[in-house]
Amino acid sequence: MPQSLPFIIGIGTHGNVSSEARALAVGVKYYRTDITLNQTQVSHIREESARYGASYLGILDYDTVPGGHSNTHWNLSVWDSSVAAAVSAYPEISTWEVWNEPLVPLFQTGYVNGSPYNYYMLIKSTYETVKSIEPNATIVCFGGAPIYGPPAFYWYAEVWSYGASKYCSAISIHAYTFDQPQDSLLLNESNNAELWAQGLAAYENMTGKPIWITETGMPAYSTNAYYFNQSVQKDFLVQAMDFFNGFTYVKRVYWYDLWGLSGGNDFGLLNLSEPGSGAPNAAWAAFLLLYNDSSSMG
Repeated sequence: MPQSLPFIIGIGTHGNVSSEARALAVGVKYYRTDITLNQTQVSHIREESARYGASYLGILDYDTVPGGHSNTHWNLSVWDSSVAAAVSAYPEISTWEVWNEPLVPLFQTGYVNGSPYNYYMLIKSTYETVKSIEPNATIVCFGGAPIYGPPAFYWYAEVWSYGASKYCSAISIHAYTFDQPQDSLLLNESNNAELWAQGLAAYENMTGKPIWITETGMPAYSTNAYYFNQSVQKDFLVQAMDFFNGFTYVKRVYWYDLWGLSGGNDFGLLNLSEPGSGAPNAAWAAFLLLYNDSSSMG
């Protein structure tokens, strides 16, 4: 029977065992995570794949290279070796994302230095390395381009102009509303939905590739409690999934995040690090209903 949401729904995770165990126990199988060569993570993903059928979108990024984010001197040769080691270490993973937010200075290190050409070369090199080991792998490019913003779009257009189309199976987009006034966080407020629609159309027209929304989310807890709460998080989740249902080329949507990270903003649905520790947020039940009514269950 066809599901009412024709795309796969997943959720971002940072390898927190307790939150993943809770999600896996109720049938959530699709996850997105940074990939390291740490044996603990290797064993963890292997066990979850074997026991629950968990499916991972693995992000090859600053965590994959030796030394992690603090290594600022790696080159393409080091990258190729790291990617080959990761693909060999995780035979359970068949979908790979090339970096996370390469345009954001916080995530630039080594060869990824903000140059569109360097990021294109990273895509090409990743594709060739992964495919040499796993020919049927899916390569997801752009690492979460912002859904709307002309300067960012032009940067990714330059990446595309070098010939990236040959090395990409799908395009990764990050969809947030934080660039809008804080009293307009929801999609039915201000012109958020219109801006998102314009951005999606621009990327699809440019690339002709399936779009994967690899991050979309809203904090339930924040240092700015006036704007963020569980009700806003839940409403945003429902609105976002309904919005993406209107675009046939959107094939996956990953909520950010499963695990409630500490810090200024907590996007987690299983809010294990904030007041009421251990109790799911109100949006968790809505997430499960949508998940069970999507292609994730097909």
